[in-house]
Amino acid sequence: MKLQWNPKILLVVNAIGAALAIAVALLIFEIDGIVNVSLYGHGLQFSDEWAIPYWMFLRLALGLVGGIACINVFAVVYEILGRKIVPTPKATMPRLSPAPAATLKSVPKVVKEKKLVREDDGIQIAALPMVCNKCGKVFTQPLCMFDFKSGKPRLVNVCPYCNAILAVTGNSRSE
Repeated sequence: MKLQWNPKILLVVNAIGAALAIAVALLIFEIDGIVNVSLYGHGLQFSDEWAIPYWMFLRLALGLVGGIACINVFAVVYEILGRKIVPTPKATMPRLSPAPAATLKSVPKVVKEKKLVREDDGIQIAALPMVCNKCGKVFTQPLCMFDFKSGKPRLVNVCPYCNAILAVTGNSRSE
């Protein structure tokens, strides 16, 4: 099972993390102010024995807290601005109104042969209307598919509307 995170929850968690990191950085600066201002007023004597480890830990703590704050601020800004600048495109297909289908009743009794002439080589192609026995739809070009039911594949003409087999167009290749 893959765990999916809600972007709004991640945004809130990152914002809280950035705010806490900034608050910790401010508290560290306050502690530094106490050491460098207040304690000298109460008789603190400067010594490298305590100052060098203090400076090292102070810089290390500020660096870590600053890194955490930067990462969280970057995540929040990326989440907010990333959604506005680069919207995810939604691929939608335009809806087409279906063409009125001719039925068996609307086909004239005498069907004249229509001839299509291709302009490039002058070949005439006959396009006779066909009627499906199963769904009753009229079309001029059936689909040509392989039928694998009998073991060896064979080519069959199929109704483009209901996929009913109309006629066998050829035998399978014998090997």
